[in-house]
Amino acid sequence: MGEHVSDPRFAAFYGLLVVEWRMSEALDAELQQRAGLSLGRLELLMQLRFKDGRRRMSDLADALLLSRGGATRLVARAEDDGLVRREIPPDDRRATYAVLTDAGVEAAERAFPIYEEAVQRLFHEHVSDEEAAVLVRVWNRVLEANDAQCGPVAHAAEALAARRAAT
Repeated sequence: MGEHVSDPRFAAFYGLLVVEWRMSEALDAELQQRAGLSLGRLELLMQLRFKDGRRRMSDLADALLLSRGGATRLVARAEDDGLVRREIPPDDRRATYAVLTDAGVEAAERAFPIYEEAVQRLFHEHVSDEEAAVLVRVWNRVLEANDAQCGPVAHAAEALAARRAAT
């Protein structure tokens, strides 16, 4: 184990895991306390809101980084709370969509500013724009190399590359 401690790449990877875990814990606790909504539930609502309030369950699972079963359980609990409903279109009975309800929109609008404030305090205040740009480029490269997709990271990396090319 000792050799890993002195390897900066191992420390960077391990640090990534710890930062993700601790920041997720802190975000979840704050959202639960201040908005009555878990981080997972807010992610679900925002993924639907980003896609005009409606998304195919399989696409939603991919976007939420959950298994199909995990997404189904998350949607079922949100459905029980009136935040989403499931629809099966008459023209494709094999597809199921999660659809944001008015209560879901209201919950997302109540919780998202709390999320943004917490992200500012927990992350943005400790990372410069230059450091964030390096992280975006690194995460994008690692994701692409591992045949993984993350739209926001890829779009930010493209914007950074375009900015670099323009200067």
